[in-house]
Amino acid sequence: MRISPPHDHFLQLTTKENLGRSSGIILQKEALSIMKTVEAQSSRENIEAGHLFRPTDANFEKLKMDRETALDQMWELIDYGLATQLFEIKYDADIGELRLVTFLVGLPSGMPLEEPYKLLIGRSTEHIYQFIQNKRVLTDDTWRNVLNHLADIDYKEDGPGDELDRLLDPKQFPLQPSSEMLKRSRGLIIDELAAEAKVIVLPHIGFYYLPESEAAHFLNIANEYLMTKVEPLAKAFDSEIRLALDRLFAPGTSDVEINEIEIIRAKVDTLYSFKETLKEHGFYSFIHNLKKVTEIAVKFAEVEKRKEVDRLLKVYMKMLDSQFDFDSRLLRINLEKDDEHNLVIVDLLRKNPKVLSAEWHDADSKIAVFVNNNQNNIKEINSLIYQNYRFTTEHILYLKAILELNEKELKPIFKDEEFVKTYGKNLQAVYFNYIPWFYKLFYFLGITPIVNSGYAKAKSILTFLQMDRQFLYQKRRENFFKKKLREREERLEKEKKQQLKKALVSALGDAYFKKNCLPSVDWLGMNYPAFSAETLEKMIPDFAFLSTTGKSIKPHSVILFPNSPEFESFNKDLKDLLNQWIRGEVDPPKEDPELFVQIRNLL
Repeated sequence: MRISPPHDHFLQLTTKENLGRSSGIILQKEALSIMKTVEAQSSRENIEAGHLFRPTDANFEKLKMDRETALDQMWELIDYGLATQLFEIKYDADIGELRLVTFLVGLPSGMPLEEPYKLLIGRSTEHIYQFIQNKRVLTDDTWRNVLNHLADIDYKEDGPGDELDRLLDPKQFPLQPSSEMLKRSRGLIIDELAAEAKVIVLPHIGFYYLPESEAAHFLNIANEYLMTKVEPLAKAFDSEIRLALDRLFAPGTSDVEINEIEIIRAKVDTLYSFKETLKEHGFYSFIHNLKKVTEIAVKFAEVEKRKEVDRLLKVYMKMLDSQFDFDSRLLRINLEKDDEHNLVIVDLLRKNPKVLSAEWHDADSKIAVFVNNNQNNIKEINSLIYQNYRFTTEHILYLKAILELNEKELKPIFKDEEFVKTYGKNLQAVYFNYIPWFYKLFYFLGITPIVNSGYAKAKSILTFLQMDRQFLYQKRRENFFKKKLREREERLEKEKKQQLKKALVSALGDAYFKKNCLPSVDWLGMNYPAFSAETLEKMIPDFAFLSTTGKSIKPHSVILFPNSPEFESFNKDLKDLLNQWIRGEVDPPKEDPELFVQIRNLL
């Protein structure tokens, strides 16, 4: 049995004939037997089907060789450049594990070796993706562990090893594999996995599947680290980053309806635009991975919003088709109602060729009016108004707005004498509400010129009334946006406080239970720059966190979880840990043991 590894030519193979002509080397009987089998199985069909020669004891027995002899002859074939070791990673769904399948491959006829190699790499990536999707679904705890790595300013791509590190361990191969093959294969698989939108790739740490429905949740967890650690430090080491982040969401610079996902997305995109600076100073991997999570969360939110809009649009289109509900057939949507879906649906209805639309200003709101683009439908609406609504409502004015705005398209309807007659009576009933009572007397006396002048006066009043209401609408919109802006700022401030609370809880848990240290004010400020002494001084009374120095916050003050039912499990675990420190069952921090007793007594 040879001890030293062969020289693996990897993809630069030759044939027996070329080897014999160039060097005069003639293969031994055993090596020739293996080579013939390898050549026979290294066909295009077998490569595509994955039926390549596997160096297993069962195959060695078929060749009438013991394992040691077969491996010795394989060594020779690889060393001569007649064959190389390739692999495929397969996923066994029944047991939920990945396994490495190795092959000995010769130079295939009719195709370069590069082709089957990439085919095997592609299939391996698909199997690993299936494994990740089924067995490596991201959880809160795993995500926080990942973020603890990524939010370290000195983060390096090292760790206990990922699935590929374990699978591509040279010891997993029958013979020492080509280092070039291992390096290139790992790189190609990593690149393909990283291109998958829902896979978080942390080389030498692990690969994780991110369900798109959970992306917003994981984004909010990551925002704790972004707010308390990454953003403050990134601002500190580059003034351009600080200015760019400070410009975000300044008063008057953004949509008042911006939501939490969009806020995080804006920050991440801004930081990502400084990726070379981040690569130099730190946090690039954090932002790079967070950008992927953000994009998934945004896309999922957009899909869900589109589903809801499509659902509502179908409802509105069904209403317009109603034959029994007048308010559905002459559909009105309040444009001042605070519903983001309404504005989208209004725009879609306006663009729909099957629908006619107009706008009308009521006394207290702006209304979008819609009817089916069907002349018989409009005639029926006109008749229904005459029968039921002409004396009590402004429905005729909604229809009037539709007819006037779509005059060219509806021109043929005015050739219908019955429609025109009924429409005139409807208008007449409304106009009499806007002119003095005595015009009705002239109407009954048949003094048409005076009555017509009254109608003209009513039209003028309605026109000016719409102009006045348009002005009032603009004022309402200005006040509305000012109010929304105030509400947004208050909401953002409230959400920021809640995020800081969650982040402080996470930081305390990290200190006590993972890093085995006491979270003093100094320690928090050093590891989580957002938690300055001033910030902590405000947060402690706001959320009832405890301090070993009471209300007076000192650099050495140790911060504890609040004494409330919400934190009962945290405090129980902390009390158990303190008892272990006091009894010496677990190596305690270097602080004075009396401090542990003081902390325990505060719980």
